[in-house]
Amino acid sequence: KDARAALTKQQDSMNNIIKLADALADMSDEQAAAEAVQLLEDAYKKSRDFNIKRHQGLLKIKLLKQKLRKAKTQAEAQPGDSNVKTLLTGAGKALLDTELEHYRLCVENYPTDLRMKYEYGVRLMRNGRYDDAIPLLQEARNEPGHKISAMSKIGLCFFLKGWFSEAVETFKEAIEAHEFKDDSMAKELLYNLSRGYEQQGLSVEALNSYRKLAQMDFGYKDVRQRIDKLRKTN
Repeated sequence: KDARAALTKQQDSMNNIIKLADALADMSDEQAAAEAVQLLEDAYKKSRDFNIKRHQGLLKIKLLKQKLRKAKTQAEAQPGDSNVKTLLTGAGKALLDTELEHYRLCVENYPTDLRMKYEYGVRLMRNGRYDDAIPLLQEARNEPGHKISAMSKIGLCFFLKGWFSEAVETFKEAIEAHEFKDDSMAKELLYNLSRGYEQQGLSVEALNSYRKLAQMDFGYKDVRQRIDKLRKTN
């Protein structure tokens, strides 16, 4: 009510439009959520201010994440229900598609923002568009806050393309550049490096790398099983 009253007094205030849209989205009601999205769409068409469009995109993503969480909860409660599984798959695809378009527009409108290039690159990678993702992530390496994460994603793109030598080199470079040697990122990099060695047939290097990870975190993913398998073949 307060947000509506404020907008009534100043109907051209972008700040008031955004506040009302956020208030509607927070009501956890589908009709209110639809009104919020439409409110921002109408404001964007009138102003052509991309800040409004960007906020609309973030709001859509927020609402879709809520739907996805609900679908996951329902799927856990009804694991054998095919309709629920379809609902979950659809919610996941809708979120990914919306994020992809949102960050594409952000990169288009903020071409020098490396953070936006990182986010878009990640979504391209998740969509299997590795060749499109790699250049953006390589640019994003120059943003200090995303340097290591971007390198990790570049290595993963190479790995998923089947370019295992390039993936290994990238993971090794990221491990050397990473300040922390035992955090979650360090473990992820070491695990993916080990996988790269394994895919290249470098079983000794893979085993040594997995063993180092096991000494850091014995329960990390399937490290124990991979070590046991490699030991049997060496």
